[in-house]
Amino acid sequence: MSPSRRAERSGLRLIQGARETAQAAHEVVAARLELARSGRLNLDETALMGMEKLQAVGEGAAEAGRILTAAGDRAARNAADEARLALDAWSRSAADPSGAAAVQAAWLMGGWLRAADAATALTAAMLEAQAAALEPVRRAAVANAKRLKR
Repeated sequence: MSPSRRAERSGLRLIQGARETAQAAHEVVAARLELARSGRLNLDETALMGMEKLQAVGEGAAEAGRILTAAGDRAARNAADEARLALDAWSRSAADPSGAAAVQAAWLMGGWLRAADAATALTAAMLEAQAAALEPVRRAAVANAKRLKR
């Protein structure tokens, strides 16, 4: 999948997840406030409030970390590849001074395209990491909202 398509899909997933999380959180807070107001908020429900958040944030952080580590590895490979390509262009320029400008221009234009692709891939990874960090929180909020409706 192209970096542009990955960025688009990840951004949409993030937006949808944020919307669902906000709606579910609103429902959960309203339900728990009603339980507290009516004196029916028990210790089990109170304990869930903190433990679920910690667990969800931990899971989200771990997944976001995995995604960002892979993005960092990809960036390091891209930098090494670019250094190799620059050295190759330099060597070819030195071997043929009359064609040096053409070789350097070709490397430069390719470099701009590679940089744009790398930047788009990094953007996609950042959006994926945000969506991944939110997903366990979203799941817990939606599950709580359903459970508290009963």
